[in-house]
Amino acid sequence: MMNRREFLLTAAAAQLLASSKIRADAGAAVPQVPPFDPSRLRPSDFADADLDMPYNLTYLPRIANSVETDGPARGFINISVWRGTSQLHPYNARIMESILTLVWFYASPRKWNQFYAIKALRARLELALEYWCNMQSPDGKFSEYGPQQWNLAATAFAVKFISEALRLLKSGPPITPDLHARAVDCCRKALHATLFDPDLISHGKSYSNQYSNIFAGGAAFLALYPDAALSARLKEQVEASPTELQSPCGYMYEHDGPDLGYTLNTHHENLQMAYHYWRGTPLGDILIEEENRFGKWLSYNLLPEPGKPYWVANRSIETRQQHSIFAGADTPLAERAVIMRAFATPPDRRAQQIKEAREKMQKMWPKVDALNVGEFEALSPYRFLQRAHYDWHPTAEQIDEARKMLRPLNEDSFEEQLQDTREPIVFSYLRRPSYYAAFASAPKVITEQQRLGLTLVWSPLNGVLLQSQTKGTETAWGTSPGGPLPAEASGLDAHFSEEKGYPTINYPLPGGGQKTIVFANDRIHVTIQREGEIVERVPVFDPNSVVSPAEYSMRPAPVQITGPRPAACPDPELPCAEVVGPVPDKTLFEVELRATGRLEYEIRPVA
Repeated sequence: MMNRREFLLTAAAAQLLASSKIRADAGAAVPQVPPFDPSRLRPSDFADADLDMPYNLTYLPRIANSVETDGPARGFINISVWRGTSQLHPYNARIMESILTLVWFYASPRKWNQFYAIKALRARLELALEYWCNMQSPDGKFSEYGPQQWNLAATAFAVKFISEALRLLKSGPPITPDLHARAVDCCRKALHATLFDPDLISHGKSYSNQYSNIFAGGAAFLALYPDAALSARLKEQVEASPTELQSPCGYMYEHDGPDLGYTLNTHHENLQMAYHYWRGTPLGDILIEEENRFGKWLSYNLLPEPGKPYWVANRSIETRQQHSIFAGADTPLAERAVIMRAFATPPDRRAQQIKEAREKMQKMWPKVDALNVGEFEALSPYRFLQRAHYDWHPTAEQIDEARKMLRPLNEDSFEEQLQDTREPIVFSYLRRPSYYAAFASAPKVITEQQRLGLTLVWSPLNGVLLQSQTKGTETAWGTSPGGPLPAEASGLDAHFSEEKGYPTINYPLPGGGQKTIVFANDRIHVTIQREGEIVERVPVFDPNSVVSPAEYSMRPAPVQITGPRPAACPDPELPCAEVVGPVPDKTLFEVELRATGRLEYEIRPVA
C-alpha cells in the first residue's frame, strides 16, 4: 500500500503524462546509448579546455540511459548526478537541467565525441525534453519542492540551461521539429514569467543569484529568438538590479544579506553568461558597475592566506551557505572590473592545474574517477554551460597591480563602515598597523546562522588569526549569556566612539552588563562587566595570541569539513582524523575565559 508521499509523487507524474501530447512512437522500444569506447583515442586528443571530457564521456551513457522510457515518469532523468539524492523527484524541474548534458553531446561535433548525432541519444533527450515541457504551468513556471509548487529558482534556472541547449540545437543535428518548437515556446514562457510575475520578482529581490539567471538565460534566448517586448522588459530588470539585487554595501542580496558562496558561484556563472552576450553594450556596462561595487565589498571580506592558494572569508556574516575559504574569483568581467583581477587565479597556478589534470588523465587512461551517484554535483550541467562563452584571465602583472587596490593589504590604518538600507546591519572594518579586523552589528541577525560581533582578525604576516564560525556555538566569538549560543548570536546594539585615540565599540549585554572593544595599534582589548560569572569564547588559530588574567582553558575546535570527505570515512556522523578544520593547515582552537564581575583580555596579533 502506498504512503501519502508515494501517492503524491505518483499522482504528480501521472498528471504530467496525462497533460502531454502522446508521441506516435511512445510504444516503441527506446534504444540504449552505447558505452563510451576510448580504444581509438589518446589523451593527446583532448585540448587543455577538455581535460574533463573523458570523465563526462564515460558517464554520459549512464545518464542518458537513466531517462525513464515507460510509465507515468516517462522522460524523467532518474539518476542523482545533479542536486543530490534528496532532490531526485519527478516534480523537480531542477533535475531536468541535465537536459543540457544530453544536448551538448548530441549536438557538439568533436573528434572524440562518439555520441554526436546518434539516434539513441536523440531518442532519450527528446523524451527528457518533452517531459520537461509537460512539467510547466500554464503561465510558464516550474516546480522544485513539490508538485505544482512553482518557484523562481526552478523557472529561472530552466531558462538559463535550456537556452544554451537551444543554442546548440539550432545549428546542430535535428530533433523532431514540433518538439523543438515546443521547447522554444516553453523557454519563452518561462522567460516571460520570470520577467513579469510579481511573486517571482519579489522573491528575486531577496535571492539575487536566482533572479540573475534571467540575465544569463534571457540574453541567450533573445539572441536566438528576438522579441522586442521581452527585450525591453529584460532591460528594465537589469537597469533596476543595482538597487533591487545589490546592497549599497556592495554585496548581492541572499536572504536579504551577504553570502559569498552563492555570489561567487551561481551569480558569477550568471554574469559570465550574460557578459558573453552584452559585452560592450549598455547592459554590459551595468554588470561591470555592479561588479566593481561587489569587488570593493569582497576586498574587505576575503583576505589572502600568506603562501597558500586560497583566501580566508569573513564568514560568520553569511546568510545561507557556509564557506570558510575560497580559491579566489575568476570572472571575465575582470577585463573591465579591475579590482576583481586581484582575486583571480595567477597564470602559473592555472598552468600547474592544467599540467596536473593532464598528467592524471594520462596516468589513469582510459580509466576515470568514479561517478559518485548521490552527490550534489556528481556530473553537473554546469560543466557544459560556459564552454562556448567569452572568457578572460589577467596576467600576473595585472593581478599584482589590482591587489594594490585592496585596502587591507596596502594601508596600515583606516576605519570603514558600510551600512545596508534593507536590514539595519552595519559592517565595520578596521586596519591597525599590526592587524585588520571586521566587526558586524545589528539589532538582530538576518538569518539564524549569522554570528555578529568580532568576526575576523587577520595579520599580513600570519594570515587569519580569529575567524568566528557561521552557526557556531563554542566556535563563534562572544559572551555566553548562559545558553549554548553567544549573546552576539541574537544581535547587538553597538555604539562607536574613540577612547584614548583608538576606535572603540561598546554595547549592552542581554540580562545586564556592558562589553567594550578597543582597537589599539598592536592589540584588541576587550572588557566585559556584568554581575555574576562571565564566560567568553574566542575562536583563534593561535591560542597564545589571547592574553588574560582570567581563568583560561583551551581546546581544539571540532573539525569541520571544507571539501569532500575522504573515502576512508564517508559517514558524516563519525569522526575522521583525515578531515581538516575550517582553514587548511591550521587548527582552530576554542579559548574559553571565565571570571566574575569583570573580565578583560587582549588579542595580540603578530605584526
